[in-house]
Amino acid sequence: MLLNILAAIWLGLCFAASITRPGTYPYLPLFSITTPIAIVVNFIFLLLWLVSANGWRTLLPVISLALCYKLICSVFAFNFFATNDFTPAPNHMKVMLWNVHGMGIYDKPHNNNAARIMNRIQQEAPDVLCTTEFYVRYNDSMKPYSRKIMNDNGFKYFNYISDNTLGTEMLLGTSAYSKYPLSNMHTYLVGRSIYLLQVDVQLPGKMMRMFFMHLYSFRFNDDDREHLAEVRSTKNVTEEDVARSKKIVRRFDLNYIERADEADNVAGIIAASPYPVLVCGDFNDLPSSYTYNTIRGKLHDAFIDKGIGVGRTYNQIFPTLRIDHIFFDVRALTIIGFKCPSVSVSDHNPVIANFEVNL
Repeated sequence: MLLNILAAIWLGLCFAASITRPGTYPYLPLFSITTPIAIVVNFIFLLLWLVSANGWRTLLPVISLALCYKLICSVFAFNFFATNDFTPAPNHMKVMLWNVHGMGIYDKPHNNNAARIMNRIQQEAPDVLCTTEFYVRYNDSMKPYSRKIMNDNGFKYFNYISDNTLGTEMLLGTSAYSKYPLSNMHTYLVGRSIYLLQVDVQLPGKMMRMFFMHLYSFRFNDDDREHLAEVRSTKNVTEEDVARSKKIVRRFDLNYIERADEADNVAGIIAASPYPVLVCGDFNDLPSSYTYNTIRGKLHDAFIDKGIGVGRTYNQIFPTLRIDHIFFDVRALTIIGFKCPSVSVSDHNPVIANFEVNL
């Protein structure tokens, strides 16, 4: 029973992390990383008490889970018997979001990941494509891959905003491709070198505003991954290991604060839209976070409405990291298909949603 009480407190802290602005209480946002586990643990206690002689103890996990039902419904999707429709149709719009990890420029030795990424995009044949961490030449955003992606997929419109540089010849940023007419392209600076890309899209019989973004990263590099892997595998943790782990945790906490500022700015811009909206981006934050809940607001999450399970999009470290999201306004769109296929050509899996345009 004591363990169950601790598990209930743990889940309560996860819920608090999802609605409390980062920076209010130090390290509270870190609980959002553990939310799926906390939910499962409390559910296990519920099953345990159901088969025990002390059935009345089920009240504790029942109350804990009931109070956090909104959080649970943001983390887990329960569409086990839903069907997915990806058939092309005049009133269907297929949206693809993908962090393409620099189109393979980080991979050593050099491989053909860029070609494999472009082939996958062509196979999916989206009507709207958003790529984050997309690599272009410094003086020409149509090179080396943008023009080919447009030609291979029949995209008529392309917009790009850079948020990072790699040397003097390469830029990384967020791109938006569309087979539908785009207008009113605008960029907003919502954080330190973090931009929100806005475009209006003319759908069949309806105008809609789209937003594309890549929010502040955890800055979790290969050295950090190796360090944590070593700590997990060793039995003799040194003071130096502890000190470095504390630095990583502190950096995570500061990064949550950065994204909270960005989320507040993005939410304000979305709220001012005169049209129904579609939001696509790598938030670098989980569905149990302040960032996710602030930006989502009253919008629907494509994964929650049509996906199954936890929907992993970042395919490194933990199996519960869903940090790439597609939100939509049900006044304009009805989701009819969703998938997030596991891939090896990027550290993120593509997120793909098919919509029926509400005429």
